[in-house]
Amino acid sequence: MKKIINYAIFIFIFALYFITFLMIYDNFRERKLNSQEKKALDIFEKKIDVKENPVEEEVKTVNYRGYTILGRIEIPSVGINTVIIKEQTYAAMNIGAIKSYGVDLNEPGGFVISAHNFRGKTPFFYPILRLKNGSKIYISDTKSRRLEYTVYSVSRYVAPNDTSYLTYMDGYHVTLVTCENGGKSRIIVKARIE
Repeated sequence: MKKIINYAIFIFIFALYFITFLMIYDNFRERKLNSQEKKALDIFEKKIDVKENPVEEEVKTVNYRGYTILGRIEIPSVGINTVIIKEQTYAAMNIGAIKSYGVDLNEPGGFVISAHNFRGKTPFFYPILRLKNGSKIYISDTKSRRLEYTVYSVSRYVAPNDTSYLTYMDGYHVTLVTCENGGKSRIIVKARIE
């Protein structure tokens, strides 16, 4: 009986250490992800002087840890403010959003921006589901332009194999994409310049 009690105490103490380790690691990972995003945003803001109605300026190159920063997306109504990265990798999506399809940012023809729905403990792009028709999205690019897009469509539970949103469009359009339901479906938000 004494062996069983000692064994149970050992397992309990080991479980406490393991849970504590996981909590510390999770906290460290969360701080690291937030720090990377903040540093990437700071680099973009220092290098690019964004203007509401800029004269055509030369394209500047902005890099962070081997990634090319194409711009920034801001959606004040749902608390999103992050960089848009050129490279389409899982690691890039831990720093910010990625441009996954289409023309250059803020050019006619349409482009798609994708991001994780959760990153660490915080909802990352998941709040886009709260956008409504008329909500505003601001895209800044490396030509110092900051354009305002207005949401006109929010779709949930889109099948992952539905790629109908990957299409050329007349005018200035942006489509936002993130997963939901553990990756079993997508949230698709479409916006345009009016």
